[in-house]
Amino acid sequence: MNRKLVYLSLAILAPALTACTSPAKDIPALRSEMDAAVAGNLGQALYHWEAAEERFEEANHILGHWQNDHYWNIDQRQKAMNAARDAANHRLESEKAMCNWLTEVHSDNHDKAGQVQRTGAFFSTGSATPYNTNHHDINLIGQYLKTHPEATADVVAYTDTVGSAASNKSLAERRAASVANMLRQAGARPNQLRTSAVGEADGPNNTPNQKHRVVKISTVHAGYKDCAHLQ
Repeated sequence: MNRKLVYLSLAILAPALTACTSPAKDIPALRSEMDAAVAGNLGQALYHWEAAEERFEEANHILGHWQNDHYWNIDQRQKAMNAARDAANHRLESEKAMCNWLTEVHSDNHDKAGQVQRTGAFFSTGSATPYNTNHHDINLIGQYLKTHPEATADVVAYTDTVGSAASNKSLAERRAASVANMLRQAGARPNQLRTSAVGEADGPNNTPNQKHRVVKISTVHAGYKDCAHLQ
């Protein structure tokens, strides 16, 4: 072969070989990008959910073999049990992460929810015994306090302006105590309840007003989280 032809062939081949050379590996950068994909509560929720599906499919594949009387051995049995167990664990972790994400997303709503005021009972003028009680909300709040020991509730009583200010202050105290007792019967602990008596609400003197003859309840749970049973 002509030596010049060989040199020419090598000259053409060399750039081609250079172009085929693998680029430098950047493992740390790739790992960083992958970590970013599963970062945070939402990322972890998706990661564990996908892992749960993969492990579930492994267990289900072996189950299909067994149901169709295919050959299997003791190693396959252990693989199936491990896969099913891993699937359940990954699903639980996914639910935990999703609930943590919901808590982050809804944090403003949780703060507002802790300040929502409910009217627990209505009273006649001069009476500390309610003629109309919101049993549904009282039972709901009582059960909520029972299952959330760290939560509290404010029980605030009012009166209208019929009678003296002093007598109405005492009347409001009895009204607050009456509703607090209902909350305790519904499950609340005494140390979770803060009672206060505002007494006469604003308005003209010696004027009956049904809107002011009430006891209002506000629940407070600053540390609220979605799905607390999963924490």
